[in-house]
Amino acid sequence: MAVIRPLIGSRYQVGHEVIDTDHKIIADGWFRAVNCEPIQFPFLIGRLKKLMKTHFEHETALMQMAGGMLCDCHRTEHQTLLDLCERAAVLSNTNWQRTQSVLRHQFPKLVRSHIACMDQVAVLFINTQARAAQKLDGRD
Repeated sequence: MAVIRPLIGSRYQVGHEVIDTDHKIIADGWFRAVNCEPIQFPFLIGRLKKLMKTHFEHETALMQMAGGMLCDCHRTEHQTLLDLCERAAVLSNTNWQRTQSVLRHQFPKLVRSHIACMDQVAVLFINTQARAAQKLDGRD
């Protein structure tokens, strides 16, 4: 059996407690899904999708609280990740090896790229707005 490296490591921390915690929870959900038996997979892929949707809602809310919104390309990547999970779920009914390939190879690349680019930009905006608000309030 192939060794599966973690989905993300410390270099994928973006500097926001809520977002970093969500990423760790998603990574754990992914790890469980790629290491499960076929009979467990429908539940675990459903759980992974739920974890991702919750995280995406958190990001959206944090951006709105900071006075911004996620750009279209960020939201599109969110949907692409959910679609990939759905593809894996459908494949699991007929081709277990292909299902595992999608989750072990395509999903990690997309997640890592998304965190390194889209989430980094979102957190930069959120944290910058929070620091600006603190300065205005004299809490610097």
